[in-house]
Amino acid sequence: MRSAATLGSGIGGTQADGPAAHAQRTILLPALDWVEIPGGDFIYQEGKKRNLPTFHMARYPVTNVQYQTFIKAGGYRDESWWENLVRPETQVPRWPQGNRPRTNVNWYEAVAFSRWLSAQLGYEVRLPTEEEWERAARGRVGRQYPWGDRYESGSANIDEKAAYSGQCYLKQTIAVGVYPHGASAEGVLDLVGHVWEWCLNKYEQPERIVADGTEANRVLRGASWHSDSSLARGSTRDRCPPGGRSVNFGFRLVSSAPIA
Repeated sequence: MRSAATLGSGIGGTQADGPAAHAQRTILLPALDWVEIPGGDFIYQEGKKRNLPTFHMARYPVTNVQYQTFIKAGGYRDESWWENLVRPETQVPRWPQGNRPRTNVNWYEAVAFSRWLSAQLGYEVRLPTEEEWERAARGRVGRQYPWGDRYESGSANIDEKAAYSGQCYLKQTIAVGVYPHGASAEGVLDLVGHVWEWCLNKYEQPERIVADGTEANRVLRGASWHSDSSLARGSTRDRCPPGGRSVNFGFRLVSSAPIA
């Protein structure tokens, strides 16, 4: 399911009426393209059956132009977005083009951005839990990759040469959405490759998803432009302290609120 607004490479655009649309016009937010992930049973990790309610996931990772709205709105100066978080100085991404995934952001920054955006839109948006991320990436049946059980060359921005799975290795991020063959069952894009995506969970205690300001490792999913095809499997878990930044790290958003 899409919201009335869809992601563009610029700011603004045609919006539907309503609180979220009004907020986006007011602060010139790029629109988010929401994909409905139907609830129910699904296969998690090595054959474990789990159940989730319906939620919505952004079709693409958060881009540079989207994150820049947070910076321009004073997001790093307003303490209300940083409760129980460690607030760093902002860092310039290596590849600043507007429609590329925002990199060089740590877990604390991703959480602060989601809090700020929730306040602007009038409904909650946040980082996904591991279960939500994996459900979106692997579908109900536990695919190895979003598109199926075999890696297909040209379906993701990864280092295909490292594991002899293809000849592509771009050595950088590129614009979101340019790998349509890599779509998930519901049509979410870029779930593997491009950037490792922060999740809410602590790595060693995945049941813990709250922000507590500790340096306990947080989960990363999806691999990056620098990863091989084995790391790009939808079941792969990685970790980093929440203060860690990298040209390989980014994030996307989910919402469990109804989206018109």
